[in-house]
Amino acid sequence: MALSTSEIMEISLDLVGWDEVPADSGVHVPADAVETALVGIDLESPEIQLAHREGYDLVLAHHPPGGDPRVNFAPVLDKQIEFMTDHGVPEERAEEAASSIISGMEHAGHSANYRHDPSIAEHLDQPYMNVHLAPDELGRRRFREVADDLADDATVDAFADALGEIPEIDEAITDVELRLGERENDLGEVAIHHAAGTNGGSDVASAYFDNGVDTVLYIHVGAGDTAELKEEYGGEGKNLVVTGHIASDAIGMNEFIDALEEEGLECDTVSGCGIGR
Repeated sequence: MALSTSEIMEISLDLVGWDEVPADSGVHVPADAVETALVGIDLESPEIQLAHREGYDLVLAHHPPGGDPRVNFAPVLDKQIEFMTDHGVPEERAEEAASSIISGMEHAGHSANYRHDPSIAEHLDQPYMNVHLAPDELGRRRFREVADDLADDATVDAFADALGEIPEIDEAITDVELRLGERENDLGEVAIHHAAGTNGGSDVASAYFDNGVDTVLYIHVGAGDTAELKEEYGGEGKNLVVTGHIASDAIGMNEFIDALEEEGLECDTVSGCGIGR
């Protein structure tokens, strides 16, 4: 059965029970009758040309390649504050912790060549869209289930092992890494900081740690942030578990692809999607 790009977006929203398209997702070149799609984490100009040459009806990317989702990405980062306050971080501290991330994303979006990839798709009349936050929310919920299914006295090691059993993480080249803490540490209260646009860096992790959270999960983190956290919290029983960017993104994208295929859309996966399927 052929689907329109708007129907494909609606399927992503239905999977997480949302009514509105997030700011980081959008249709760049619409289509009314999609039967085949090339799907990947990062699909840009070369992949657009590949899909056009091979006759795909749609290029479906995860990460925002341009347009409104690239320039106006920052509102999605309000999730950073929401997740922190859900774990008892005072709103003022949460806003302060997220402020540099939000400002950085606003500046990056303003300076980006937001027309580059969408204009190539337009030139080729190649339907093109991206869906970012909803699949990430599916991945966040999977991580939350893993944490909630562990015993109250579970260790960080048990958490890392359980995460490693998720097919996408199990089959990835990257491993679950403990960037702060020790595997024998108590897991304690776990904050799953995923599906918030990006990771929160050292500022967000510090806000969690200073307000009773013992373990923070990111899907990626920078070396500088890791160094800052080790200097401040090393030996204090705090833990930063990092699951791997592409493997973690694939979790939600694979579930989204499964839903599309159930509706009759033929999906071929590249660029990180398909790991663990």
